[in-house]
Amino acid sequence: MRIEQIDVRHATDAQYAAINELSNVMRLERTPDDPPMPLDEEVRRLQNVPPVVALRGWVAWDGGRVAADGSLEFLRTEDNKHLAETRLYVRPEYRRRGMASRLLELLAEAAAEEGRTTLIGFTFSTIPDGDAFLRRVGAAVGLETHTNQLDLRDLNRDMIPQWLARAGARASGFDLILWTNGYPEEDLEQISRVWESMNRAPRGTLRVEDEHFTAEHIRDFARADRKRGNEVWSMAVRERATGRLAGITEVAWHPNRPEILQQRGTGVLAEYQNLGLGRWLKAAMLEKVLRERPQVRRVRTGNADSNAPMLKINTELGFRPYISHYIWQIELAQVRAYLDSVRATKLAAPA
Repeated sequence: MRIEQIDVRHATDAQYAAINELSNVMRLERTPDDPPMPLDEEVRRLQNVPPVVALRGWVAWDGGRVAADGSLEFLRTEDNKHLAETRLYVRPEYRRRGMASRLLELLAEAAAEEGRTTLIGFTFSTIPDGDAFLRRVGAAVGLETHTNQLDLRDLNRDMIPQWLARAGARASGFDLILWTNGYPEEDLEQISRVWESMNRAPRGTLRVEDEHFTAEHIRDFARADRKRGNEVWSMAVRERATGRLAGITEVAWHPNRPEILQQRGTGVLAEYQNLGLGRWLKAAMLEKVLRERPQVRRVRTGNADSNAPMLKINTELGFRPYISHYIWQIELAQVRAYLDSVRATKLAAPA
């Protein structure tokens, strides 16, 4: 095995092809209902990581194919300077051969260089090997979440006009507005403030601080979506009397997966809660999807299992659990202790 560090923003054609092949192996295991990602889309995805995202990666080669890869990712903001997200992919036939531990050693070294002391990682119910590995390392579950899915065949379509009518009565002082593939410059500061309302989402025991995004960050995220080929609809509610944005919801669609729509975040500022704005946004967006995206069959969204208010809305719409996730966390010192124990075991093994 040959392990090399790779800059995914500026990789070679051979590196991109090998990464894409492994990624599709993992996608098939993680979400077996989904089609593979074409190479050209994978390349655009990796080349257009937003500038605020710092990303360091390694790949392990077995001949001409990637047996495993790993990455360390964190945001270059003033928040969560202790935190980094780790990701490890190991091809099924290479598991339990020390590949994940070897890559984890490199990720831990990188985290130390960047001054990051807490690592988080995600596992999926469809890949139980991930849970087993993180338990061995000593990580703890910080938050239980699900990808919830709405099969539009199960949607009670009579509910949508009812919710819209109710919203018209309760929120008569607000207007709905829609942006496609970006946001107007004059609203970026307000959008940033509304995005911060999503900091109220449950975090369980995760040692994660609030995140604050600037207008520049939001502009960069939207630009990355466009370059990656994502078609994004953002719907907001604006208070007529003050001109202030009160809430926002967003969905993303890609022509390579025409039957799947990803519901991103929905947030309402605290001072505008209990006016039915979240339901209004969800209903209005679904009505637009049904009208203008007839090819969509499934809508997916991520929710913490403890996020009762959002789960109530989604359950009424017909969202059901699709894949469960755990978000794990571990201190860097614990990772080093695990790696030391692995090295000690190897040294003690008979020749």
